[in-house]
Amino acid sequence: MSRPAVRTLCVVVLVLFAVLSGAVTPGAAQSTQTIAGTQLSPDDVSLRVDVHENGSAVWEVEYRVLLDDENATAAFESVRADVEANESQYASAFRDRMASTAATAENSTGREMSVRNVTVSASRQQLPQEYGVLTYRFVWVDFAVVEGDTIRAGDALEGLFLDEGTSLLVTWPEEYVLSESTPTPDDERSQTVVWNGPFDFGPGEPSLTLSRRDAGTTGAAQTDEGMGETARDGSSGDSSPFLIGAGLFVGAVAVAGGWLFYRRRGDVSGARATRPDDGRGGTEAGSDTAAVTAGGGASGAVESAAGAGDSSSPEDARADDADADGTDDVPPWEDELLSNEERVLALIEHEGGRLKQQEVAQTLDWTDAKTSQVVRRMRDDDELDAFRLGRENVLVLPDEDIEPDRD
Repeated sequence: MSRPAVRTLCVVVLVLFAVLSGAVTPGAAQSTQTIAGTQLSPDDVSLRVDVHENGSAVWEVEYRVLLDDENATAAFESVRADVEANESQYASAFRDRMASTAATAENSTGREMSVRNVTVSASRQQLPQEYGVLTYRFVWVDFAVVEGDTIRAGDALEGLFLDEGTSLLVTWPEEYVLSESTPTPDDERSQTVVWNGPFDFGPGEPSLTLSRRDAGTTGAAQTDEGMGETARDGSSGDSSPFLIGAGLFVGAVAVAGGWLFYRRRGDVSGARATRPDDGRGGTEAGSDTAAVTAGGGASGAVESAAGAGDSSSPEDARADDADADGTDDVPPWEDELLSNEERVLALIEHEGGRLKQQEVAQTLDWTDAKTSQVVRRMRDDDELDAFRLGRENVLVLPDEDIEPDRD
């Protein structure tokens, strides 16, 4: 099946999901970024996949709304109250969508699959700005293939398309190491790989091969996140091009269209309809994209995108310097006329030509995903170099020598 045909199928399936759930009215399905029944839009979507030793995976699908004005806050609080009052209905509607997706993947891969233990919650989090977060969590049984001391994951997502503001994060058990990952992820951390949208996976992508650290030791069967059942080992099979991943993505983002499944009364009006910043320009603080961090292990906890880094922030150091100089001039990277790329360059130049990527995110008050997108474009355009220092990326101006031991 050709890519255009698959994209058309995605739209058709999305509309079908919306019609079946009663989530949209005719003409309202043109964007997966708009929550039907209101002008509220998720600023980013995070797909977190924690692959387990037995081949099953614990998924978290998060929809985040930046609470940067009264209308957005009121709209989210309305949603949260509705989720708390109708949790089983929200979970049931999402379970039906994902079960259909898993059934399609089952037919393609030849492995029996199922979706279990679906839960839903709504909360407010600091990431570092305040977001309203709607989280669906579930177990996908036999998501990956287990062959002795090797786990292969990704065939159920073949051809997945990540749109702007959507990120895919995959983690695995600490007893395993990453042997191969295709394509190269945007970020690689301890037991974690991350791809940020917009990104279009090709045939056979994404693909991860995990090998046991001690191949002579065989671990015991692992239960699915303590959620009730031990999954079966999977067996490999043929995968259809593009279709399965597209179906999964549609199944996930369709929840954005069904967020207000039970609240379409128009009681919260006038909420913002600002499209998330695509990282290519503009400086509005309310336009950050996905805040995706390494979940690590079975906890599946969402860490703050700005929580990592040194105990003293670069902002504090610069504030002390300003006090010592007796000046309170606006830093050059805060000039509202600068593009995102120019802000990064101004900040790194101010810091002497090199700076950790995490500190760039903290100083500019950006999420990890947005920072990664801007940096990736700058590296592609030869505007910036980088090297690894432990688990962190260090960004370097092109005319600087890349010598990690100097940092």
